[in-house]
Amino acid sequence: MRRIRMCAYGAPLAAQCVMLAMLLAQRQWLFAMMTASGCVAALASLVLMAAAGRTDGDPPAAGTGALTSAPSPAAGGDVSAPVPAAPLACVLGFADDAAPFRSIAHRWCVADGGCSAPVGVDASGRSAVIDLARFGPHAIVAGTTGSGKSVLLQDWCLALACRYPPCRVQFALLDFKGGSAMDALAGLPHVRGCVNDLDLAYAKRALLALERELTRRERLAAHLGVADLMDAPDSPARLVVIVDEFHMLTGQLPDLADRLTRIASLGRSLGMHLIVCTQNPLGEIGAPMKANMALRVCLRVRDAMQSQEMLGVDDAARLRVTEPGAAIARIDDGRMRLRCACAPDPARLVAEIGRAARVHAHTGAPPLFTSPLPRIVHADDVGAPPGAIAIGLEDDGVATAPCLFDPADGNLAVIGRPGRGRTTLLKTIGEGARACGADVVCLDDADVWFDPLSADPRAARVQELVCTGRRCVVFALGSSRRLRVPDHCARRLVFPVGERAVDLADGIPAAVVDALTAEDLRTPGRGVLIEAGRARLVQCAVR
Repeated sequence: MRRIRMCAYGAPLAAQCVMLAMLLAQRQWLFAMMTASGCVAALASLVLMAAAGRTDGDPPAAGTGALTSAPSPAAGGDVSAPVPAAPLACVLGFADDAAPFRSIAHRWCVADGGCSAPVGVDASGRSAVIDLARFGPHAIVAGTTGSGKSVLLQDWCLALACRYPPCRVQFALLDFKGGSAMDALAGLPHVRGCVNDLDLAYAKRALLALERELTRRERLAAHLGVADLMDAPDSPARLVVIVDEFHMLTGQLPDLADRLTRIASLGRSLGMHLIVCTQNPLGEIGAPMKANMALRVCLRVRDAMQSQEMLGVDDAARLRVTEPGAAIARIDDGRMRLRCACAPDPARLVAEIGRAARVHAHTGAPPLFTSPLPRIVHADDVGAPPGAIAIGLEDDGVATAPCLFDPADGNLAVIGRPGRGRTTLLKTIGEGARACGADVVCLDDADVWFDPLSADPRAARVQELVCTGRRCVVFALGSSRRLRVPDHCARRLVFPVGERAVDLADGIPAAVVDALTAEDLRTPGRGVLIEAGRARLVQCAVR
């Protein structure tokens, strides 16, 4: 076989040499130079083939393995040999600890600035440690149904939480499998948000919040003048974004999935890591995202092509069905076989981590996003500062906050049809103004006073009161066709009617109109506050 290969490489070299000789004899110097480069390439291929043939039978040198924690499966490891499972408590070193929170609290005191944690045991029975910051910064977890993907994600989060305090590592959990796996981790003090596909509106807020956090970190890195935000003094905590069943996210929220692609492209230097879990890595994860995800963990898959895509070999397709949690990790061009740890009672470990947080006086990470606006808001529950007039809750698409009315900012026009909450809002503002001693005039059903053809002398007095600006006037209109901005007011609160042309004419931006849901249009008191060049959704309060 070696002689046949030598002939296959030597024949083109001989043909090239004969052609070169003929061209030189005919003085075709340009073509001769082109042919000479081909001769050199053919000769180099022949020499390399001969050298490889001499070393085919040599044993590999000792100490050349890509990973020190486990031999590579491609280097002769038996994929069919079972790897015994180990409890997560044993992997983390809590097997004989009656009060694990003390060990967790101690580890938080000596934690480094990385993002590594054991997720199971390798083929030799040692802890299988995955360093997301060093070998990532992002990871793909693939495996068929029942292979143990969700268990791996749970182990990974719990192991990181046991090693790093909430001020070093935080989580954003997106579970598109109904929340069955990630809900058990929602009580961790490291979690800044946990959503599932049962509430897509909430999931949209999570993706928008992640994009906002990425932008915030970009501005912080630019302000500090550092290339890597984790190298800055008092750097923010690493944010690990975990997505279970990524194909469900791209199928239900295709317009927002590109937010995760941006995190995969820019997150490395900003301390944001992405762990994507999927069943089919071939067609569900796009090339721009996959190009930035060097760390691959492949559990059992049905197709050898999927294993080739993840690992470069088909070993993952030969993992046993009776060995859930068995996986092969490709780390830094090496492969490590491992078995995910089993956590029979993750709630107990979550409780121990919570006790450690209380020892360190950690109150928990602030949420990245909040729930959408409720249907009913009571004025006493808004939480406005003393002396302020609270009219409800406002929502910027990610988080809700008290919506305050300041009479010093000028008049306010309330536009909407009867029954939408105009009168209730005027009563709320009037009572709040009397409570804080503000001079506010409230006019309900004021359309007749803004008719330019009205002969009623009271209409002239009302228009003069509105236009002079000596007092703050809050007036309710059924339509905006007689309203002049900014002569009559600089801000408006519009209750949408669901007709695009009418809502646009009332001043609601097109993006906000498109984002309004049927529930927003049905809910009394749900309006859009337009002021200072921005618009935001508001749920007016009741007393």
